[in-house]
Amino acid sequence: MAQVPTDSTGVPSDTVVVSGGETGRLEALLEDDLTGDPTELIELLDELAENPLDVNTATAAELALIPALDPLTASAVIRFREANGLFRSLPEVQLVEGLTPEIYLDARPYLTIGPRLETTSAQAQRFPAAPALRTVLRGLSYRTTQRVQRRLDTQAGYEGPDSTRAFAGSPERIYTRLQATYRRQVSLNLTLEKDPGEAFRFDSDSNTYGYDYLSGHAALLDAGRIDALILGDFAAEYGQGVALWRASGFGKGPDAVGGPIRTGRGLRPYGSVEENRFFRGAALSVAATPNVFVSGFASRRQLDANVFVPDTLDLADPDIPPTALDGATVTSFGADGLHRTDTELSRKDALGQTLVGGGAEFRLATGTVEGRAGVVGYTASFDAPIGQGTRPDQRFNFSGDRATVVSAYADVKTRAGQAFGEAVRGAGGRFGGLAGVQADLGSSADLLLIGRHYEAGFTSLHGYPFGERNGVGQNETGLYAGVRVRPSRTWTVNAYFDQYRFPYLRFGVPRPSQGHEALINIEHRPRRWIRVYMQARTETKETGIDVPNIVSGSTVRGLANETRQTLRLHGEWSANRVLRLRARVEGSRFVETDGTVDTGALVYQDVRWQPTHWLQLDTRLTLFRTDDFDARLYAFENDLTGVFAIPALSGQGARGYVLLSATPIDNLSLQAKLASTWLRGVRRIGSGNSQVQGDRVRDLGVQVRYRF
Repeated sequence: MAQVPTDSTGVPSDTVVVSGGETGRLEALLEDDLTGDPTELIELLDELAENPLDVNTATAAELALIPALDPLTASAVIRFREANGLFRSLPEVQLVEGLTPEIYLDARPYLTIGPRLETTSAQAQRFPAAPALRTVLRGLSYRTTQRVQRRLDTQAGYEGPDSTRAFAGSPERIYTRLQATYRRQVSLNLTLEKDPGEAFRFDSDSNTYGYDYLSGHAALLDAGRIDALILGDFAAEYGQGVALWRASGFGKGPDAVGGPIRTGRGLRPYGSVEENRFFRGAALSVAATPNVFVSGFASRRQLDANVFVPDTLDLADPDIPPTALDGATVTSFGADGLHRTDTELSRKDALGQTLVGGGAEFRLATGTVEGRAGVVGYTASFDAPIGQGTRPDQRFNFSGDRATVVSAYADVKTRAGQAFGEAVRGAGGRFGGLAGVQADLGSSADLLLIGRHYEAGFTSLHGYPFGERNGVGQNETGLYAGVRVRPSRTWTVNAYFDQYRFPYLRFGVPRPSQGHEALINIEHRPRRWIRVYMQARTETKETGIDVPNIVSGSTVRGLANETRQTLRLHGEWSANRVLRLRARVEGSRFVETDGTVDTGALVYQDVRWQPTHWLQLDTRLTLFRTDDFDARLYAFENDLTGVFAIPALSGQGARGYVLLSATPIDNLSLQAKLASTWLRGVRRIGSGNSQVQGDRVRDLGVQVRYRF
């Protein structure tokens, strides 16, 4: 599954499935990342919440995965531990320099204290202890998740007889996941999903076995010299993500200093539902020495693609039998993971990709310096060549049936800050990369500078680099500056400014263009149970317009600025253990290329009521009004665990939801969410096959999770 575009009314034609649980810190991290699919990121946080990191054994790289801890703070925890011994209780973590009580509260759900180890034995151990097979089998923890979601109002694609309607399947999204884990070292996983409109069927020709999508793996992690051994589906994360990364990465947002920095985990098992950006095969990473890690991986899988096969029957040599893809050219790749209509089914698994790669990494950790440096690369071959395209903006796109990508990366952390960078030779021989420095300025101030340059012809195929178009990493040069200041214990100010340029034309933009973006976020926490922040964001960029030629009467393509601005005031109050309130007022302003100004506004009230330890009710009412879709506003919502709704609101109307979560017995979790959006003055919502008659759409989701 991948993200589903929002229709022109501002109501999602399908809920974007990306995350779950609490929204505060998570919303700040994902706010500017709507082009990616953060599902895997959210599942990682869910995993961390259920299996917290032992603060006495976790590495700096593992601690940096916690959203509240940037790489510098994570390294400071390790230095404190090495200098003062193991932590005796979690509150002691607040003694680490730079780790404020507010940061501790945000990080607390992902941390724990394990059994106290003897210091001498812990220091003598060169590699993590490998568990015995009998110990693993006895200690396996099992979890099953079953989720069903659907739009209650009938969409146009489901109307009519089965033989003529557009969508072959039912409107339910069905998700099933079976997991078995031993601590953080062994993972067995099977994930199955059917998107709305997809048929539940068995068809070997289209690689459909009941559910439309299936993912599985068996993995051994941090066991002796084995850093990672994975059979099945896996992801690769190295350096700053320019060459290899997962399906999403944090971008520009309220965390101005920590958000843009990547922290690669190397080879890791994959069990999410983004259907295109992962590998399938085998992967191994081993510690040749305690400081040198060597990895290798191989993948063979089918990709969704539009493949053009010319009619060459008259030209074929009768003595040579043709193959299915003889003379074929790939015109585009499928990105949404949907297989509902004949057209969508025709591109399912249409292109085979074989990929082989590997790398080496040196890791250093002393009392004052921590760092890593490495190289990684891969060669990917396709069963049919990728076409370059005929539009002017496609001139430098990668084409061919074989691509080689090589990357060199490094980062070094000290008490004063960190420096990092990655340089990549992409597919087709073009170059791209970034370099940055994060500095501790003292007096509770931090600075982040990142410079990036991706040539017009640069393609990494499987990267997700930081940039204005987060995750694209092509035809872009920019300089980002972010600062975080804590003038007092209760106040935090985050701000950034990003200046960028596109050296070559883009789709719809006829010549090189540029833009800039700025944000300021001022947060006040006078008490642990009160949080208030104000946030202002503005972005101006050049886009393509038609300019009339007075002499000839024709039009030519030119450039003009468009500006998007938002202003937000947000407050949270935890009255007691039973009641929590959250409210927001936000406005938007969009200045079109001709000077026309569109505006929008929303206000919502969010209530969480937890009368007992096993029952929780979340509800929200949002009122909104915008001049048109350009002035739309996003409002993140609580949802089922593993799910996060991001409706883009436009027009005039209201949206409300109720989420009920219950744990009636140990290890059993039940959830249900009902959401409804009402738009004033409309007779239908959406367009095409997603259109619903009337002025209201309703969505229902239920989930059962059981652990044993």
